[in-house]
Amino acid sequence: MTFKSCIPAVKRGVTALLGCALTAASIAALAAPGGFAERDEAPAPGRVGVAVANYMIKTWPTLDDTSCGVNCFSLDYAKVPAAPSPKYWEYTNGVPLVGIWKLYQHTGNKVYFDYVKKFVDTYVDANGKISYAVPYPTPSVRDATIQDVIQPSNLLFGLYEETKDPRYLTAMAAQREVFKSIKTNSAGAFWHKPSYPNQQWLDGLYMAEPFLVKYCALYAAESDKVGCFSTATTQAKLMHEHLFDANTHLYYHAWNGAADGIWLGLDPKKGKTPPVTGAVASPVLWSRSIAWLYLGVIDMLDYLPKNHPDRALMLRIVNNVSYGLARYQDRKSGLWYQVIDLKDGPLPANGGYPGESIAAQPNFLETSASALFTYGLAKSVRKGYLSPYYLGVAHKGWRGVKSQIDIASNGDVKVHGTVVGMSIGGTYNSYVNADFRTNLTSGELPAPAASCSAAQLPGGFPTSFTSAPTVCKFIYVRDNVPQGIGAVLLAASEMEHGHLRERHDERGDGRH
Repeated sequence: MTFKSCIPAVKRGVTALLGCALTAASIAALAAPGGFAERDEAPAPGRVGVAVANYMIKTWPTLDDTSCGVNCFSLDYAKVPAAPSPKYWEYTNGVPLVGIWKLYQHTGNKVYFDYVKKFVDTYVDANGKISYAVPYPTPSVRDATIQDVIQPSNLLFGLYEETKDPRYLTAMAAQREVFKSIKTNSAGAFWHKPSYPNQQWLDGLYMAEPFLVKYCALYAAESDKVGCFSTATTQAKLMHEHLFDANTHLYYHAWNGAADGIWLGLDPKKGKTPPVTGAVASPVLWSRSIAWLYLGVIDMLDYLPKNHPDRALMLRIVNNVSYGLARYQDRKSGLWYQVIDLKDGPLPANGGYPGESIAAQPNFLETSASALFTYGLAKSVRKGYLSPYYLGVAHKGWRGVKSQIDIASNGDVKVHGTVVGMSIGGTYNSYVNADFRTNLTSGELPAPAASCSAAQLPGGFPTSFTSAPTVCKFIYVRDNVPQGIGAVLLAASEMEHGHLRERHDERGDGRH
């Protein structure tokens, strides 16, 4: 079967698409130079992951340093100049470090091991207690049930396997217990954060459930395994039930189980644009949130037993998203758009709430989601969850991602075009009305004080809904955003090393 004969299968739907297998020669042609259009400035194959990791280690030896001004790893981009905004034990640090750990597994380079261990040992004490302290700018302690702060615990597995230091196992056991304290809505869905009661966001699945499933498989007591696996798969099942869009085969960003239908925590006076009261699901297909769901399920499948009753649905979710990715990939660049299904148009007639008349702002290609999708596609083909057809989609995505990366002769790296962390939005514009800039030291504020003070932002929530003026930009697209760096490292782990077997990926209970 040729690549061209697969195109009608894409149009017919998932069943036909999954039955479409390319020959080895066709796949090789897709991967070869000229199989897809390449940008001249794209880094050479085989060097992206190492270059990004080495630059990260050189530039940010301490990820949570606050003395580096606009050059810190994590920044508050609402300010000009941008200000340090360290994240400590949280996914913003954890995802890039997972990527570096995968590079260590592939290369055996102890520099990568040491970098990860230094970070973990900063927050895990000699007794295995994880610190959730946030010393800067105002000292506080995070709630351990926030799923974003669960994600770095994935680093504990490799460190324990390599060192057998019992404190890492103790920390994992304590992290498993945290799941028993996460609040749920009436359907059983984890609250994304205590500040967003009753809301389940796609983002949370990658942050929490892969850890839980892996811990269940490797270290949980037999009496805990059934409930442990069920807790994880239930979260994915609820996302599928409430957020799946049959037209695109993709998933909306979040749903709200509050009895009164109010999306608490999304105050317009603080720059938020909540869905309207009573809307169960948010109305926009945001690419990176879909990527977090996608990767969360894919990584869960590594350790979910083959005979688990929910495994078939997990595979269906992977197939759903993969079909949507093939359908909505930008044919020219290989990347995916911020609002994935709208691509470059036609855009909505109204970018605001129903009844408003606000120009829809331009959609844009987004690097971090594109890299995460590339990782997920390639890994799913390698693990046998998808047909080889999708390897071509992954190769085209990887070429697009590489076109957004500059690697200088001195080793400096720029990963362009990543949107900084976002909240739930209730309008199209709330996902695309972004501030784009590379100069972090001068210029007008993204939300100018003259137009965007709390007193000037819309009131009436939660009974009436009005969009903020488009001059008030509360989302930011920047270079070298941690989410983009982490996503590129994950993608590189498959696209540059995916033919290698990770040393610890084939052990334990119920994995391919």
